[in-house]
Amino acid sequence: MKRLILALIALTAIPAHADKAAEMYQAGMAAVQNGDIQTAETSFREALRLRPTYADARYQLSNLKSQREAIVSRGRAKKLSQYTIDQVDFNKAPLSEALAALGVMVEEKSGKKFSPNFVVQDPTKQLGETIVTVQVKGVPASGILDMLVSQAGATVKYEEHAIIIKPAGGGGAAPPAAVAK
Repeated sequence: MKRLILALIALTAIPAHADKAAEMYQAGMAAVQNGDIQTAETSFREALRLRPTYADARYQLSNLKSQREAIVSRGRAKKLSQYTIDQVDFNKAPLSEALAALGVMVEEKSGKKFSPNFVVQDPTKQLGETIVTVQVKGVPASGILDMLVSQAGATVKYEEHAIIIKPAGGGGAAPPAAVAK
């Protein structure tokens, strides 16, 4: 009788660990989608601790290393999109000044918890001088950035510690007068 009771207790404990392992796996997947490598790794490791044969958790844990750059860039892009800027009035401003102002706005909106760190990479130095005009209200910072780089003929690359702005096509930017709208 004692064995039967112990067996029943053991059987009821297994689903609890399995459910907790599945919860940790799902938390890891959510962290991957949010670009949070540390939380993802911790969650997958905990899922494996609870269920050592959890193949999906083992696979995702191994993928974290090879997909690190993509995951952290996704996280930086997501963070930027979380902050809605009340009003922007860039009227015929150089791109570099508009980016600096947008960076300050995002820092203020985040309570100094997030800095986008915009970096213009252009050996000709023309991209930063490209004139842009954006006048909007209630738009996520990522949308404002898209408007700015579209007008400037540039591309955006999200990296772990910075958001890189480069001329489209990798070459130098068009002369500022030719790009202004």
